[in-house]
Amino acid sequence: MRDRARRRLPWVVLLGWALAMVAATGAVGANLHPKLLAKVGYATKPIGFARSTDGRLHVAFETNTSWGDSASGVGVVAISPSGQVGPQVQALSWGGGISGSPNGVPGLAIMPSGALQAVFGGSPSGVDGPWGISSTDGGATWSPPVNVGSGLMAFGDSDVPLQVSNGTPVLAAGCCGNVVIQRGFGVGSPTYQLTNASNDAAGNTYSALDAKTGAVVASWDSNAGAGGIWLQQAAPSPGAAQKAPIPSQYGTGAPLILAGRDSGPGVFAAYPADFGSTTHIRLLRYGGGSVAVGSVKGLHSAPDGVATGPDGRIWVFWAGELNGHGITAFTRSNKAVTRFEPIQTGRFTWAQLFTLSGDGRLGPLDLLMSGTPDTKGPLVAGIYYARVLAELSATITATSQGKGKFGLKAKVTDAGDAVSGASVSAKGQSKTTNAKGSAKFTVKGSSGDHVTVTITHPGYNALKVSVKL
Repeated sequence: MRDRARRRLPWVVLLGWALAMVAATGAVGANLHPKLLAKVGYATKPIGFARSTDGRLHVAFETNTSWGDSASGVGVVAISPSGQVGPQVQALSWGGGISGSPNGVPGLAIMPSGALQAVFGGSPSGVDGPWGISSTDGGATWSPPVNVGSGLMAFGDSDVPLQVSNGTPVLAAGCCGNVVIQRGFGVGSPTYQLTNASNDAAGNTYSALDAKTGAVVASWDSNAGAGGIWLQQAAPSPGAAQKAPIPSQYGTGAPLILAGRDSGPGVFAAYPADFGSTTHIRLLRYGGGSVAVGSVKGLHSAPDGVATGPDGRIWVFWAGELNGHGITAFTRSNKAVTRFEPIQTGRFTWAQLFTLSGDGRLGPLDLLMSGTPDTKGPLVAGIYYARVLAELSATITATSQGKGKFGLKAKVTDAGDAVSGASVSAKGQSKTTNAKGSAKFTVKGSSGDHVTVTITHPGYNALKVSVKL
């Protein structure tokens, strides 16, 4: 695997309230305050994480004494459903008479038994692995390292993304310039090379699962020939290789972040459709075309990413520079992945920002950022975490009922899908939206008055809409 330098990217987050007339396009959420999850010595490579059935998001990373860590090995941090960051657990401290150390980004997955499984490259005692450790108590304690390699192809010091397809672990690694796939653990597990001469010289391997079919799709960047970013079904059998239609000016050296839906078919990746002062983002579906996501005027995208959302939705996010500030943008699709919420923008200063990924299965986006904030004190490279809430839209109509009374009718949606259970309130009156996203109530006032309607729902930013009576 190769670390390839990206340009300096300051990134800043700007969020606040928005008031809209009659048809609302969404309020912006509270300021982001990224938290350091772990110091890391790598930059552009993807992050290994998995969501357990109790709602916790587990993040795995390499630790190394040369980076100032207490031990060389694998660390894991869990983020609670409410967004609280737990303590770092040293899942593996390499030593005890075993030479060598883990290398690269660990893959992490939840096995059918509910156990956490981490896999990683490394060559202890001259054995290339890959290696694995597991936890049956939610990440509190971990087993000793076991060589889970098939013995058919060396994984070396590669990053090893991990997915579980119909009960079978699927490992992917950019080893020796090629992407190697292994299905299962242990000697004799089916192992094969995914790349060919047109798309090898591979780096920054990533993978995601199609929850509907059980297919695992891998992605990587290639320096073969004209180069490019590729994705391809890797298991249970190889599918057609597909080159992401990213303008050549972006070059290579960064991972293509993938996400599958939690219900329904599809594995998706966000990509810049053009190279200019304003980047138009599209969402690519492996083997199934693409859909327009949107853009922020004057924002040129650098890293971009996707994450699994609830009910088949997909989060999309990207970052760049605007008016001298680093800006990030967020949006989430509807259940059909055909349209998107109003785009949120925000800012937080980074000296370097390399990758954006995360998980949004609980509704809010648990955003994972690999980079170095631009701070007054020592610059700390690492994995940072922030939570982003989804956006609502609403249309409010006011109808005079005479004698100083006005009927308000609200229609609340999320990327076009009706939102039930939202609280709609104004002037001391409040109603809850029904299954069609509608709510009706009466307020007192005078013709020409402006009334502020507040809409709230767990997991969403509060929305305020100004309506003229």
